[in-house]
Amino acid sequence: MENGDSILLQPIRHLTSVKDGENPKSNVERLSKTSRPLLPNSSAIIINLPDTPTTGSDRSPNVVQNFLSEINPKTQAFTWDNAFHNISYIISWYFFSTALSFYNKALVGKDKFDLDLPLFVSAMHTGSHFLITSILRSGRLSCIYKKPEGKSVSINSYFTRVVPCALAAALEICMANSSLMYITLSFYTMVKSSTPIWVLLFAFLFGLENPRFILVFIISIISIGVIMTVFGETAFNLTGFLLVLGAAICSGFRWSLTQMLLQQEESMNHPIATLYYISPVMFIAMVTLSLIFERPIREFGYSKHFKDLETITQTFGLMIIGGILAFCMTISEFALIKNTSTVTLSVAGISKEVVVIMLSVLIYQDQLTPLNILGLVVSIIGIAGYNYYKISKNSQDNKGRYQAVPSHKNESKD
Repeated sequence: MENGDSILLQPIRHLTSVKDGENPKSNVERLSKTSRPLLPNSSAIIINLPDTPTTGSDRSPNVVQNFLSEINPKTQAFTWDNAFHNISYIISWYFFSTALSFYNKALVGKDKFDLDLPLFVSAMHTGSHFLITSILRSGRLSCIYKKPEGKSVSINSYFTRVVPCALAAALEICMANSSLMYITLSFYTMVKSSTPIWVLLFAFLFGLENPRFILVFIISIISIGVIMTVFGETAFNLTGFLLVLGAAICSGFRWSLTQMLLQQEESMNHPIATLYYISPVMFIAMVTLSLIFERPIREFGYSKHFKDLETITQTFGLMIIGGILAFCMTISEFALIKNTSTVTLSVAGISKEVVVIMLSVLIYQDQLTPLNILGLVVSIIGIAGYNYYKISKNSQDNKGRYQAVPSHKNESKD
C-alpha cells in the first residue's frame, strides 16, 4: 500500500453523525482504491493515510505547540492561527469576567459608590442585553450576527424550558449582586466557588450525571473547603453569606436547565439567541423583585445618585456599562466553550478566582486568615479533581470510536 492511499474499515455499528443534506453513501463514492466490495447493510468510513511516514506519533516535537494545540480539542493539527484565536478568547473572558466582578462590588458596595439598588441594577443589565440582541437579530449588523432562518422556540418550550431557566438566572444574579453589599469580594468569590457542588447535585437530580463514589468524594472535598473558608472569615456577615450561597445554589440549578435547553432546542445554540429569549423574562423578574424589596421609585426621590438630571444620566450610564461588560463576558464565554471545551473554561475559572482574590486584597485591603487560604486551596483541589474526572471520562467514552479524518482543511470545521 502506497502513501496517500485510503483504507476501508468495515463493518461499523454506527456513524456518530451525518450532516444535513449530505448523502450517507458519499463515503462509499469517495473510495478510489479498494479491492473489496462493501458488505450489505454495513457502514464504512475512510481513513486517509499520511503522505509522509510517521514514527508512532504525529505530535509536534515543539512542547509549546503541543500545549497550544491541546487548547482546542476540535482541531486535529496545530496552527498558530487557531492558537491565537483560542488564547484571545481566554484573555477576553478573563478580562470581562474579572472587570464585571470589580464593577459590581464598586457600584453597590456600601464603602464604594453605594448604589443601594442591586436588583434594579441587575434589571438594567438584562434590559440592555435584550436591546443589544434585538438589534443584532434584526439583521442590521449581519456582519456580526446572522439570524438563522426557519428556527424559533415553540410556545410550549418557551414556558416549560426558557422561563424556568430565566427565572433561575434572575435569582442567581440578584442574590449575587445583593451579597456584595454585605461581604468582601474575596469572601464572595470563595463561597461562590461552591457552585460545582450544586451543579453536580442538580445533575444527579435531573439524570444528567450518574451518581458515583468519586463524584460524591469530590463534592465532599469542595464542601470542606467552603466550610473552612466560612469559619476563617473575620468579617463574616450572615445575610451576605446566605445571599451568595443562594446564588451558588441557583447557579447549579440554572446550568442544569441550560444544559437541557441547549441540548433540546436547536434554535438556542448561540448566545445571542439565548440572551434574546431569556432576557425579557429576567428583566420582568428582576424589576418585580426590585419593586418589592428595594422600592426604587422611593429611592429616586431622595438618593444622592438621582438628585438632578446630570447625576441621573451618570448613574444610568454606569448601569449600562455593567450591562455591556456582562454581555461581552457571555459572548466570550460561549466562544471559549465552543472553540475549546468546558474543561478549559473551568480551569480558567479556577485561576480567575485566585486572581480576583489577590486583586481584592491589594485593591480593597480584604483580610485573609490562614484558614481562609487553606479552605480556598482545598476547594480548588476539589474543583481540579472534578475537571480531571471529566477529562478522563470523556476520553474513555471516545476511545475505540472510528472518526473520519477530513482530507481538506475546511472539512475540519463544522
